[in-house]
Amino acid sequence: MRTLFQGPLWAGLLITATACGGAPAPMPSLAPAAEAPAAAPATPMWASAERLSTECDAALKTAQTLRDGLVAEAGARTWENTLDPFNRMFLALDTAGGVAAVAGAMSPEKAVREAAEGCEQRLSKFTSDAGLDPALYAAVAALKPQRSARGPQGERFFDKIMRDFRRAGVDRDAATRERLGAIEAELVKLGQDYGRSVREDVRAIELDDASALEGLPEDFIKAHAPGEDGKIRITTDYPDFYPFERYSKDAAQRQALYRKFINRGFPANQKTLQQILTLREEKAKLLGFDTWAAYNAEDKMVKTAARIGEFIEQLAAIVRPVADADLKVLLARKRQDDPKAERIETWDRFFYASKVREEQYAFDARTVRPYFSFPKVKAGLFALYGELFGLRFERLPEAPTWDPSVEAWAMYVEDELAGTFYLDMHPREGKYKHAAVFPMQVGLADGREPRATLVCNFPDPSKDPKALMEHQQVVTFFHEFGHLVHHLLARKSDYFNLGGINVEWDFAEVPSQLLEEWAWDVGVLQRFAKHVDTGEPIPAELVARMVAAKEFGKGVATMRQLFYAAYSYFAHARSPKGLDLDAFSDEMYAKFSPYPAVPDSHIFASFGHLVGYSSMYYTYQWSLVIAKDLFTQFEGKLLDAAQARKYRTLILEPGGGRDAADMVSDFLERPYGMDAYKAWITKPAVQVTPAAE
Repeated sequence: MRTLFQGPLWAGLLITATACGGAPAPMPSLAPAAEAPAAAPATPMWASAERLSTECDAALKTAQTLRDGLVAEAGARTWENTLDPFNRMFLALDTAGGVAAVAGAMSPEKAVREAAEGCEQRLSKFTSDAGLDPALYAAVAALKPQRSARGPQGERFFDKIMRDFRRAGVDRDAATRERLGAIEAELVKLGQDYGRSVREDVRAIELDDASALEGLPEDFIKAHAPGEDGKIRITTDYPDFYPFERYSKDAAQRQALYRKFINRGFPANQKTLQQILTLREEKAKLLGFDTWAAYNAEDKMVKTAARIGEFIEQLAAIVRPVADADLKVLLARKRQDDPKAERIETWDRFFYASKVREEQYAFDARTVRPYFSFPKVKAGLFALYGELFGLRFERLPEAPTWDPSVEAWAMYVEDELAGTFYLDMHPREGKYKHAAVFPMQVGLADGREPRATLVCNFPDPSKDPKALMEHQQVVTFFHEFGHLVHHLLARKSDYFNLGGINVEWDFAEVPSQLLEEWAWDVGVLQRFAKHVDTGEPIPAELVARMVAAKEFGKGVATMRQLFYAAYSYFAHARSPKGLDLDAFSDEMYAKFSPYPAVPDSHIFASFGHLVGYSSMYYTYQWSLVIAKDLFTQFEGKLLDAAQARKYRTLILEPGGGRDAADMVSDFLERPYGMDAYKAWITKPAVQVTPAAE
């Protein structure tokens, strides 16, 4: 999803349905398929720091040999002696980079994480140097007359390489190319520093007694018994943070925890981010762009930075009235507890939204938690995706992993092995804190197997066998699994830069957002949402109330997303020289946030998308516009396998082999539009009266 020569190719993907009636269909079998997956190496790359470094250097040596050979080729330039080795050169880096990204974010051993970061730096330097190598560029450019003879895929492969050479700066003078290479190397290191500061900065509040836990689910309270000092510790890790913010009746402690949460990574990341913004602007200007936002938009669906700003303002005009109406309801409810309240604070948002849903929509989110035990959710999700897309999943219990909690799986399309993946689903010290899919290896038409890791931080059955999830966590699981399946299915290309999720970045969230819709459907949920104690499926009436309740608050939730979009865009659309990040944050809060700025908070220090997505957080709403339009083809027929297979064929399997807009037009049989998004965001929430006892 990145420009070929801009940073690691292996970077991770980074934190409303119509009911289907009828009886639940049987779950597809998860039995082993006839064809076994390829055996994993006896000693995996992540096994030790030494092993990781050795394999990383071996990949670099292979890539360098291929690069030297194709540049030194003395004969006539052909596809076989130039572009085929160019393709193999980047494939040689692909697996090492993918594994290093996972190990750096997930390995429980600090030495391995550090070795992985070093590997990423060396691989990134090779990639950057290749993009700035005039001899390599000249060798590839000589094949332009032959591009059409290789068909649409060959043309696309060639054209993307030429575009990315230009965007890397290969046509600049030697001094500029040297500076561009130095900038890219420093940006990689700074990005690692930023992520490490957030990952390792786990903060906590300590409670003197259990009164602040009033309102929390029983299993949460049980898991947070006082320590030897009599204190109850609540951390900023997701499994603690979100339930506490949603359910604790103690506003002062909710505020205290939120302040800890919003200041993770500070103060270290203030200087780090300033350096990142400064270097990005310098790089953009060296390449002929006014701002990093302008440079970064060029190869996306959006095309220009100005269009991003227009898009944010366009959506804000639609969403803000809905958000304002939500805030009035939330404030009225807060005033029942505090008559002097003048506004909804950020640490109020989950708590009072839950209260309104409970009291005005007859839905208490705690009532559905017993139906969402992590093991059952996982099995149900596998079964659903299997039925829809013709997939089968097989556990690989003997495959080595980097932590005992991690599972290895194989995915089959019908009876053909499609790829393997890892599930790293539970929190632990030193691990990546959000939810994401990390591509580990791109799959190709020649049988090269795609691999990826799905990372979440959900309740751990080894610590609590029930491992009850919030429904929002279930939605997140559906979302991230959409990314995973997309990467594994996009294996039809011959070329590294067209396989996997090498789509325009602002399209990448579409498949994952679309699949969220299934997590709200009663017919889907009743397949696997069984009460952890009784085994009874979740009542249809309870799902109806849950669906109705979720319509409340979507205005403030979406406006919050537009705040993040504006923050990431404007941070890169203006000069960082003299930029005061605290003052900038206050400005963005005032213009776009539904909630006021929090004094002495530093959102920029832990807003990780500023490093990964940089100026492109807008992509979540851009993708959602498309996803809502795609969903119009599934409404009323969520379990229609024929429609799902059509979607698999036209949207998922091509990977980066076609422009996203063309794939969507083929599926919809028309260009996509905003009507479905507007209808969704402006649809009023309708209160539901619970059935009589």
